[in-house]
Amino acid sequence: MNAHILLPVEISHDMESLMSKYWWRTSASSNSGIHWMSWERLCYHKSEGGMGFRNLRDFNLAMLGKQGWRLLTNPDSLVARIFKARYYSNGTFLTAEIGSNPSFVWRSILEAQNLVANGIRWCVGDGKNINVLGDPWLPDKLNAWVSSSHPGLANAKVANLFTMDGLSWDLDVLNDLFEPRDKELILQIPVNIASTRDHLVWNGELSGLYSVKSAYKRIQEMKGLPYGMKFV
Repeated sequence: MNAHILLPVEISHDMESLMSKYWWRTSASSNSGIHWMSWERLCYHKSEGGMGFRNLRDFNLAMLGKQGWRLLTNPDSLVARIFKARYYSNGTFLTAEIGSNPSFVWRSILEAQNLVANGIRWCVGDGKNINVLGDPWLPDKLNAWVSSSHPGLANAKVANLFTMDGLSWDLDVLNDLFEPRDKELILQIPVNIASTRDHLVWNGELSGLYSVKSAYKRIQEMKGLPYGMKFV
């Protein structure tokens, strides 16, 4: 399956239909058979009563998400610079829109934008590259975005939340501008601006790097479907 092209839904469904017929057929010489379980149920992990087959559409999106991840984490690459100049000159892949007369490749990659946005998080270093509002940076797997909406947070960077010496969070600022949930999560983040820079991590892997396997699992979680910890 091409990692740069989004297959039409109809083609994915046709392929899954053929796979399902092959699975349920009564013999090698016959195409007949009773479908005892839906394809969606077959895609559940074995621990959830399925067979662990992959939903082709979701797997396609997980592969496309890797291209979006690369655009975010390798902004100086030739491909990233071309896409940025063409489609999001004043933003990032996360804020990009379809644009006018988009290429098919760009349309395909952009389909995975929501997946990438849902699975990444900024790891706070010096705080200079992270927007307080609009960027995922809180240590919450389900919702890494700040929910507070104080006007003073508009256009603010995370670096603006540190004390003057840069050694800790400014409690006065946090108390004044953030709701309790956001404040509690922010205080869980260690401040260590001297040795690290802001960088993106993928929540589904301990390494912090994007993988198609964990992205596929993320899609199932986003859809509310049961999914085990491992592929079959």
